Amino acid sequence: MNHLREMQPEDIRPVFEVIESQDEDDAEEALACYQEIGGIMDNFVMEANGRIIGVTGYAMPPACDDTYWLEWTYVHDDYANQGNGRIMLNELIQHLKDKNGRMLFVKVSDYVDEEDGAIYAAALHLYKSLGFKEQIIHKDYYDEDEAQTILSLRLRESSSLANDVPMQDCPVQFNAIFEIADTDGAYSFGWHEEGDAVFTNKDVSIGIQQARKDEARAIFLSFPQNYSKVSETLIASGFKHSGTLYDYFEDGVHEDHFTYVL
Repeated sequence: MNHLREMQPEDIRPVFEVIESQDEDDAEEALACYQEIGGIMDNFVMEANGRIIGVTGYAMPPACDDTYWLEWTYVHDDYANQGNGRIMLNELIQHLKDKNGRMLFVKVSDYVDEEDGAIYAAALHLYKSLGFKEQIIHKDYYDEDEAQTILSLRLRESSSLANDVPMQDCPVQFNAIFEIADTDGAYSFGWHEEGDAVFTNKDVSIGIQQARKDEARAIFLSFPQNYSKVSETLIASGFKHSGTLYDYFEDGVHEDHFTYVL
């Protein structure tokens, strides 16, 4: 990396100021994440004349093979629209390719500010110009009329075994219901692989009833596509299939997304 260096604990405050120049809410959330144990791991900063002007990084989701999510990626407002974001992302993408990364995903909001307009439109344009492809658009995800777009970038060629992934009879049970972070009224169910079978329509109904009591707007769920009976049970319970993240867990093992509007 020619322009990026690993983030250090003493960088947290100037990085906070970088993010705050673009989004105060994200800055507060990022600060909390950075202050956790291991919170700055795999994050990088960009400097100009001794000043930190940008930050980017990645995280590895569990149960995945060389899959990454793009983390906080911001350029200070004083240095925006000067090509710095492209430099940061190109170097981060090359870094992930060098460590044999397979897939990189990113989430983008379509939030429109009354004064500043569509504040993430430039980021979405940049991602697409770097080769990211739209995979899923969740309408009304963060709030009413604020959607979430998920994009992906393939970092290495697909495996020749990608089409030979069998279905699995995995026991899946719900163990929690919660409001999704950074959303207003979007809920999800926690789950684990325990018990003797996949959850039933009755289990799904209990979760939906609880979400209604909590005044949720919608429920968003995701599961490995090769888990048998999960999709048919959710669809029979009123959920809609809202999209697929292809090759998410590994080549040929996708992640199906489902939505229930309350």
